[in-house]
Amino acid sequence: MSNLDNLSPLDFEELCRDIASQKMGLSFSAFGPGPDGGIDGRHSTAEGDIILQCKHYSSTPFSGLKRSVEKEKDKLDILKPKQYLFFTSQSLTPKKSAQLEQVLSPHVFSTNDILGKEDIEAALRDFPNIEKKHMKLWLSSTAVLERILLSGLEAYTHATKEEILEELAVYVLNPSLHQAIEQLEKEKVLVISGQPGVGKTTLAKMVSYHYLKEDWQFVSINSLEDGFSKLNNEQKTVFFFDDFLGRIELDRQTLLQKDNALSLFVKRVVRAPNARFILTTRAHIFEEAKLISDRVDSTKFHLAKYLLDVGQYTRKVRAEILFNHLFTSTLEGQYIESLIESDSLSDIIDHRNYNPRVIAFVSSEFNQDISPIDYPSYILDALDHPEMIWSKPFNSLSSSSKHLLITLFFQKTIFGVKIEELRSQFSRLHRNVCDFHGQPTSLEDFNSSLRSLESGFISISGGSVDFVNPSVQDFLKSYLNDKEFLGLLPTVAIKAMWAKNLWEHMKTVFKEQEDLKYCAHKFSDFATKIDSSPTQSKTPHASLFERYTIRFTDLSLSVRVEFLFDLWTYSNYTPFLDKALELLESSNLDIDGGRDGRDLPELHCWVCEHVEESSSISNRLLRAIEEKIREILKQGVHIEDLNMIIDSVDTYIPNKKELGIQKLIDYWVDFELSCTSDSIAQLDLESELSDHIVFLEELSKLTNRDVEDAKNTVYDRISELDEHEEAFSESISPLAKESEKGDIFSDEDIKSLFANLLK
Repeated sequence: MSNLDNLSPLDFEELCRDIASQKMGLSFSAFGPGPDGGIDGRHSTAEGDIILQCKHYSSTPFSGLKRSVEKEKDKLDILKPKQYLFFTSQSLTPKKSAQLEQVLSPHVFSTNDILGKEDIEAALRDFPNIEKKHMKLWLSSTAVLERILLSGLEAYTHATKEEILEELAVYVLNPSLHQAIEQLEKEKVLVISGQPGVGKTTLAKMVSYHYLKEDWQFVSINSLEDGFSKLNNEQKTVFFFDDFLGRIELDRQTLLQKDNALSLFVKRVVRAPNARFILTTRAHIFEEAKLISDRVDSTKFHLAKYLLDVGQYTRKVRAEILFNHLFTSTLEGQYIESLIESDSLSDIIDHRNYNPRVIAFVSSEFNQDISPIDYPSYILDALDHPEMIWSKPFNSLSSSSKHLLITLFFQKTIFGVKIEELRSQFSRLHRNVCDFHGQPTSLEDFNSSLRSLESGFISISGGSVDFVNPSVQDFLKSYLNDKEFLGLLPTVAIKAMWAKNLWEHMKTVFKEQEDLKYCAHKFSDFATKIDSSPTQSKTPHASLFERYTIRFTDLSLSVRVEFLFDLWTYSNYTPFLDKALELLESSNLDIDGGRDGRDLPELHCWVCEHVEESSSISNRLLRAIEEKIREILKQGVHIEDLNMIIDSVDTYIPNKKELGIQKLIDYWVDFELSCTSDSIAQLDLESELSDHIVFLEELSKLTNRDVEDAKNTVYDRISELDEHEEAFSESISPLAKESEKGDIFSDEDIKSLFANLLK
């Protein structure tokens, strides 16, 4: 397949104008709609016009191309151009060129004025700057595609070569791509924000493609820890963190866990000579995050400075997005005719809810039982209620398929869930719900549901399952509002994280106290086994310094306790407090210096404020929390975790001295200041050592201790690294910009554009 096949008719016209301009040294403007419609480029002179005509007929038989050219002859006889140039993406033999010359005579001087596929490809070799301008050309080359597939980007997005080309075919180049690349080069960090479905991830991928073309590697971040481990001053790397503030819900605990690490990672990327960091987030979630976390938008860590808000498309870009989706769809011609004849195009393009995701759905996931005459109203209905585009296909699913989607919804993992883990949770949910309704189940329900949902609702890659896009989750969020059904689910939860996600969803759906009390009581059975799944897994490590790699697999001890406290708040059911005490007094769950050390002091404050002081359990809860904090400090903590613990203890535990907590904190502060060489012994990168200096400065602010000697020790260590090769900052060549075009795009322009679909 030729790379020209990946161009839309509009892309092909733009390419032909650029080739004509280069070959003739003249500028060609697009020829607007009107009596001379169908002419695709013009250069005006005092002696007359040079007219350019393009026919993107690569898959049409030559007889069809010839008939189309014969129809253009009458227009040319009226226009009487000084010169006429004809371009086609079809391969032309000398005989075919001669036949076209005969039809177009006397307006073409010779067959040199007729350019077929081979002539266009030769021109691209002669003028390589043209290919650089046309992203779809260089991106669809075999070499670049292979580089993308090997880069890790499409392993993350689950795409194949064919799917990359399909996405490329409907993409419309617009100013946001230039803005994104310019901002990323300037700041090294780019946060792409926008409403759901406006193309944030697509833009991030297009920016990444531009870097991959120039031999940068791509790293999708599974966690910020992942990113830290792959930062390398030698390797040019683009890091990508999709929907970094959470796909649907944003809770304070999750944000604060990510926040400090995110701040540090951004600073390290900015300092690194060969790193770029792309993040995407939904606009409303970013605004919520600013209210929750000072660091997300503060003078200390001003993430908003990296923000690029997307989705405000011009009328012309909106029209071209719709055009490209219809052009590449499998819709029969009668549907296109109905759409154009209905005069609905302007209403669709100007709709307040216009959204590329909805446009993709109504053109690619089209329901064949809709008649052509109803197609325009179907699109408008989808735009009126974008969250409901999944309603009809979802309602047609089997019970087991619905249950699988519901199971996946409450997983809420950023990078999908392993098939076997999903199978276990699905089996419990499916069996319990079917038993309640007296419905049969089968051992094959999971596998058959997985197969039926793939591509339509879910994607499967690398043994993991994820939603095909976030709009499915948006739909399920609004769909899952039946109290009786949701009340069946707490008892089936295997992991604490799944149960907590369910509980948080219930709190967003139900607002009446009695409803929430009912829901909270439904977790009474799960609460008894909330500690059955470990907080983390440990994998043996080959390093001499680290015996194993730790991966968090479920909620931390402190978050589980907080979950139980929340359930007690809404239900006043004492066994929830009893279980929280059991967790705190036992050693069933591993404790983590970073997560638990930061959160336990706040839970201590919560008990003081919410549990009656005279009750016997209040005192036991406080003593158990204090003991866990002491246990963490006795084990030893990283300086970054130490800072968070000090900050949290100072905020929430005023009597820390008499509890013996302050003494342990002072011990580790003394260690960091007097034994700095030991503390940094395993740090071999300048970036890591620079981070340690930042941690020391923060420690000084928290404790009012002098850290200058400790900082000098770190500076000496940096000097000892003796880096002979000076790192230099890599950059990429800027994306060639299209010629500026006016934003005015009339209804007549729209009709003229979509008339191309009827040719």
